[in-house]
This record gives sequence, C-alpha cells and structure tokens, in this order.
Amino acid sequence: MSRFNLKALIRSLLLQLFPSRGPRGVIDTQIVMYKRLKAKFLSADKNDVLNSLIMSRVNTSTSPLIKSEERVHYESLLQSTSKTLEDVIGAIVEYEHILSRGEKLHQQLADIGASPKDVEKEIEKWFAYLKEKVKEVEEMEKRDSGKAK
Repeated sequence: MSRFNLKALIRSLLLQLFPSRGPRGVIDTQIVMYKRLKAKFLSADKNDVLNSLIMSRVNTSTSPLIKSEERVHYESLLQSTSKTLEDVIGAIVEYEHILSRGEKLHQQLADIGASPKDVEKEIEKWFAYLKEKVKEVEEMEKRDSGKAK
C-alpha cells in the first residue's frame, strides 16, 4: 500500500472514529466552551474557569462508571493551580480520542495497517492544531485586556 493511500485510510478511519471533524472538532468546541465560561464568569480566576471546563466535560457523561473514570483521568489537572488551557484541552482530546477507546482503537488501526509512527504523526498534528488555537485565544485575551485598561 502506498504511503498516500495509507495516510488517506488513517484520516478516513480517524474521522469515522471521531465524528464532528475529529479531534479538531473537540478542540474547537472546547475553545468555544472556554470563551463562554470566561464571559459568563467575568470575575472568576482562570484556574476556576479551567476547572469548570473540565467538569462540564465530565458531567456530559451519562454513565456513572464513565464519569468516575473521567474524574480519575482529570483529577491531577483539577488539583493543579498551574494548568493551562492547552493542558486541559489536550487532556480532553487524549481521553476522548485515545484512552477511552482502548483496545477497539488499537484493533481498528491494526486492521488498516497503521504503524505507530503514522499514528504518532497524526496525533502530533492534533496537538499542533491545539497549540495554534490556544495561541489565538491568548492573543485575543491580551488584546481584550489591553482595551479594558
């Protein structure tokens, strides 16, 4: 199988596995949620807003078992006072698109012959996109705080 066909297959599979434009959709959604939470709680500390973002994700789970698994995954972030928006959304993407899928994801990737390097490159693209989006948010926050002065 050519490298191009393998890439197309991986992208196709990842989009099937991760609807709503895949991880980019989750990143975009979490950025929107963060902005809404910041706007709603103007006087809230950034750490509190980030904790609210995490908990809004945990609270969307319908199964108590999944809620408790997610809570365990996010616990260290919830306790941290030095987390960033990138840390939080990165953990959400990691849980939603890798950790929660476990063996099923491994099997699906094996079925199309995706090598660990191919998967690693795709994940690097997700996190590069995340970094770009967070940078945009931070630049917007700086501009807005400059206007407020």
